[in-house]
Amino acid sequence: VLGGTTAATAAVVGRMSGWAVTARSITGEVPRTDPNPRESWKGARIQAYRRLGRTGFEASDISLGSGRIKPENDGEAIARAAIERGVNYFDTAPDYSENGSEIALGRAMKGHRDRMFVATKFCTAKGHLQRGSTVREYMEAVEGSLKRLQTDRVDLVHVHACDTVERLLDPNVHEAFDRLREQGKARFLGVSTHTPNLETVADAALESNRFDVMMLSYHHGNWPRLGEIIDRAAKQDVGVVAMKTLKGAKHRGMAEFQGEADSFSQAAFKWVLSNPSVSCLVISFYEHQHLDEYITASGRSPTPNDLAVLRRYDELIAGKYCFNHCG
Repeated sequence: VLGGTTAATAAVVGRMSGWAVTARSITGEVPRTDPNPRESWKGARIQAYRRLGRTGFEASDISLGSGRIKPENDGEAIARAAIERGVNYFDTAPDYSENGSEIALGRAMKGHRDRMFVATKFCTAKGHLQRGSTVREYMEAVEGSLKRLQTDRVDLVHVHACDTVERLLDPNVHEAFDRLREQGKARFLGVSTHTPNLETVADAALESNRFDVMMLSYHHGNWPRLGEIIDRAAKQDVGVVAMKTLKGAKHRGMAEFQGEADSFSQAAFKWVLSNPSVSCLVISFYEHQHLDEYITASGRSPTPNDLAVLRRYDELIAGKYCFNHCG
């Protein structure tokens, strides 16, 4: 792991009160909001921006994922408040809240579009477009996103949740992207992956030199070679967006540790961002508290207490975490 994080974690010596993990299915819903928010988090603003590879964009280190945002759950207001706090990278997709995410973000960005970097996916409301989809189907998916986002272009379009090299390199998706770029409807091409084949897909993406950005599942205790892959991406000037950074975070039943360290989410985010080869991380904002809790981690380095939290968490979930798919 880069930046000496593993060594620092191993060197942590101090009191580590136990967090009791509740018995829940790892594939079920788990709490992602700290049950004990702190007054000091209120009004948090983005403190750091990082270059998103060859796109040249300076992205907020904590960026907004919108998998659970929709107009009906105050998603528009949450997204607008994130912009006001300095968040300038939005990640969305047609299959997030069945088009609701794109609709909410499009409304939130009115008057702010030129300062935002918007990433969407080759998807429909029903799911990812699979290998063998036609060029027209790929293009129509993005054109639908443009209408919902109320914009004339997206900055980035991902081959989403890519699990095979064949799908990654589908000639039709690449022809579709090239046409969209020529028409000014899409600027950069990306790939997102968090499947068991993550390393294979990421290697192929870098070897192809077709992808400007990779969105990868990245958290403490990750794939053995992922640090090396992320470093290689940085050397090739490919932006790296970290996702699934909370590793299935469970706050419920862990309150004993709250007096000794920041929230688990902040510890996890600071660990991810301690890797200088990571451009930014994307986390799903869907409650107003997330604006304070998540953005507080911006620009901050992990402390010994943070690293102790992460180590203790790994001990508690050993053998229980759905490694390849949970976030």
